[in-house]
Amino acid sequence: MKNSDKVKMTLNIGGEHIPLTVPFDQQDAIRDAEKAVSQIYNHWRLKWPSRSEKEVMAMVAFQFASNYQELLAIQGDGSALASHCKDRVSALIKAGNDMME
Repeated sequence: MKNSDKVKMTLNIGGEHIPLTVPFDQQDAIRDAEKAVSQIYNHWRLKWPSRSEKEVMAMVAFQFASNYQELLAIQGDGSALASHCKDRVSALIKAGNDMME
């Protein structure tokens, strides 16, 4: 199969079956995501057996949204630092060129 081909998959998260069609080359990433969600869901179902499945799924969704927001902040900080470094290197190169003239 080519990486541009689509494959049909069915995820199982918390007993819910979710059909998806994804690019062939993303199958492993999708299965990794399914596994991560399922691990947290199953762990928390055992930890809080009195909570409803809906509450546990909401807790899992919040956990992943929180992780996503943290990664966005880290990415933003990294992007700002890279931009600062680029500007600093450009300034140093310009200063070096000015000294050579």
